[in-house]
Amino acid sequence: MNMRSYAPAARSVAMLLPLLASSAGHAQTRSFAAPEAPATRSGYGEDLLPRNEKDRAALLRTTAFEATVYGMSAYLQYEQLYRQAIDRGSDNYTGFNRFAHDRNLAGPDYATFKVPNTDTLYSTAWIDLSKGPVEIDIPATQLKYFTLNIFDIFGNPSNLSNRTIGFEGGRFLLVPRGWNGTPPKGVRIYHAATTQLWILMRAFAQSDAEVRTARAFQDAVKIIPPKEGEETANVSGYASPPPPASGALGYLRVLDYVLRTNGWQPGEAALVSQFRSLGIMGDKAFDPDALTPAAQAAIESGYTEALGMLTRAKAQLGEPTGTGWMKVNKAVYGFNYVRRSVINIAGLGANVREENASYTTFVDGKGATFDGASNRYTLRLQTPPPVNSFWSVTLYDSKTFALYPNPLGRYLVSDRTKGLKIRKDGSIDIRIQHDAPATGNWLPAPAGPFFVVIRAYGPKPAMLNGQWLPPPISADRGAQ
Repeated sequence: MNMRSYAPAARSVAMLLPLLASSAGHAQTRSFAAPEAPATRSGYGEDLLPRNEKDRAALLRTTAFEATVYGMSAYLQYEQLYRQAIDRGSDNYTGFNRFAHDRNLAGPDYATFKVPNTDTLYSTAWIDLSKGPVEIDIPATQLKYFTLNIFDIFGNPSNLSNRTIGFEGGRFLLVPRGWNGTPPKGVRIYHAATTQLWILMRAFAQSDAEVRTARAFQDAVKIIPPKEGEETANVSGYASPPPPASGALGYLRVLDYVLRTNGWQPGEAALVSQFRSLGIMGDKAFDPDALTPAAQAAIESGYTEALGMLTRAKAQLGEPTGTGWMKVNKAVYGFNYVRRSVINIAGLGANVREENASYTTFVDGKGATFDGASNRYTLRLQTPPPVNSFWSVTLYDSKTFALYPNPLGRYLVSDRTKGLKIRKDGSIDIRIQHDAPATGNWLPAPAGPFFVVIRAYGPKPAMLNGQWLPPPISADRGAQ
């Protein structure tokens, strides 16, 4: 063995021995990792914002833009939360952990959210897990379809439905993050992503008898809140939840409260920490007066730009089918905050496609915008949508995104429509026009712009994999 070849290594070890010996007496092993990110805004140092006024304004504007895209879905849901669970002067106030039931199918005056279906009775409840787990009891039922569609505060959905739990019902314990208790016997755990949750319950009903069955189901579903005395500290920094308000500063106050109360998804800490430059997530609750007029103006500009972009993007929702229809891939967002915000601006309560596959169109088969004042239209379903539950074709006013009021009181045509006319070959023609047709399945339209939505509840694989697509709606131009 040639000992000379080991001499350099031996000398290196000898040089390290004093260092190793000096560190051996310490209780902690020497760490070369960077320190943890500061827990407070002040911990970031004085260089958090550029001193140059133009640079500072540019950074605040772009950060406000990103914060608006990120949190708009939460803000829109919070508006509903505040109205139902906080504002005692509201018409539908219930407080937390209690249902507000709609006993009739949605009509043109439905105000809880935009683009409602009129296939099911709705019930809504806001759940607060800050005081501990909340139990949900669902009875066995003969309903054709039901779901308790549960959304976290950012609009990410899940379902306790006949698809996921069957028609036998069950008991479920909604638990907050970090909860490690033991549920009662026979109770299944639902791990909530945020402290505040929205339950949007849908129960199928079309006929009078079905409405009565759905109402009985509404009454039988129970929310069991934590026992009195189970209190936790207020982590929001707010004496009470702030009321929604217009503009960037009102938006940021709500976003600050939402993030403090609910946290954010795993993997979002780096993004959310950037919003501190806007004055949120600091040592104290958001205070707009702490921002200079120039900072407020820059933030307002970024907010307005983002809101405009999101609003304009509504027309791009979904994937084109080539027949005028857009296949809407709802409720699967991940870190796609533009999609999440745009879908919730268009209408809250978007469910996963496995529960309700839907298609939307604002144009006929040739790409012309629908206009009930100058045209009549026909949708021929050569093969009806393949479903396990039911399907419907619903019309909305493009100006209001509400159901169109009409003397017939008909807002949809579905496989359950009374007197539905089916052709000998099994196809179904739906006449979409302002005036009543001489024959056929009439879906009344306004004398102006409108759009149409196909909903398929319990879609079969042929719909989920794209084998079935809706045909184009044809126009009989100048026929009015």
